[in-house]
Amino acid sequence: MGTYQNHEVWIPQFTHPDISGVTFGGFYAAKYWGSQPDATADDDNPNAADSAAVGTTPAISQHGRPAWRYIDLLNARKAANNLNNGDDRVGYHLITNFEWASIALWSQMMGTMPHGNNANSNPPADTTYTDETALIDRAAIARNASWYAHLAGTGPNTWAHNHGADGVFDLNGGMWQWCDGLLLCPESLNDDSTTPHAITGAGEAGYPLVQANLDLTLAGSPFGASTAVAAGSLTDAVKAWTVNEFQGDYLYDASGDLYYIDSNTATALTVDGSDTPAAGPYSILSLVSTDITSGMSSSNRILTLRNTDANLKAFGLPATSDGTGAAKYGTDGYWFDTGSLRGARRGGSWNNGTRAGVFALSVNGAPSYAYDNVGLRVARSL
Repeated sequence: MGTYQNHEVWIPQFTHPDISGVTFGGFYAAKYWGSQPDATADDDNPNAADSAAVGTTPAISQHGRPAWRYIDLLNARKAANNLNNGDDRVGYHLITNFEWASIALWSQMMGTMPHGNNANSNPPADTTYTDETALIDRAAIARNASWYAHLAGTGPNTWAHNHGADGVFDLNGGMWQWCDGLLLCPESLNDDSTTPHAITGAGEAGYPLVQANLDLTLAGSPFGASTAVAAGSLTDAVKAWTVNEFQGDYLYDASGDLYYIDSNTATALTVDGSDTPAAGPYSILSLVSTDITSGMSSSNRILTLRNTDANLKAFGLPATSDGTGAAKYGTDGYWFDTGSLRGARRGGSWNNGTRAGVFALSVNGAPSYAYDNVGLRVARSL
């Protein structure tokens, strides 16, 4: 692998008129979705095989490249972290659901919600704005003649979050993109410590685990990569956390195991029991005792968001949905399943029509899910 330019866009801090008490933004988002470093329009997996461990391969934000597909949530976290090239002070990570929500809410507030590749056509086009097209992903077409993916950033400027050439592209259709910082719980879920704690129990299906604080700085954010692990602990030496701010939360480690957090120092988490968490990317999650699927049917369209729920208003989560949806949220879709632990994907695919969009949310696939229309996006903390 050679040297690559990773394109990023600054998302400034802002408040939203519909959501009190939350400061959004304050991070860099990848301008384009993550591609394999040596990807070309004719080859989308030259560095890592489909559904394989990513090793040290980083996900690169490059114009005109096919998305990295067939990657699960844990490998997406790893590929994003690999951009740090061993220096955990750089701050690259898989975009979090809170960061994605920041982009979506900024676009909605400014009247520039992105269009995109969702019409299931060749050339790739927008279902509503049918004259808006992008370049076909030839690697995807070579795999399957009906996979109408497109090359990153090759649509018009209206496919960016600000409808400008300097915006974040490809947030509506094209590829579902994994987000960290949001998991959907099944009815019964225990943590992975020596003496398991019940995370959810009977009648608690649909409870979410969400980013444990809204700090997006490198020093304060509840995600990163370990600098050391040991029996019962994980250390991240770049952090400056408040002591015990995560007591009672959960560590989601690089292997996808969940551990109850007994306490924390400024730089280390102590987890229950004597197990050693997996080294590598991690996130810290809080359980919210609200069923975020209640009263809704999977694949319906978003009517309202949980903008007044103190525990959930920061995350762009649907509150109500129906078959029509609201134009305010792009008539975007909401998919979910509570059969087992589920990871979060955003944006939609090339074949989701008007259900795709910057507010579209899928929590219906396991973190191990890897498919042709599932990729990732990188973000960076300062």
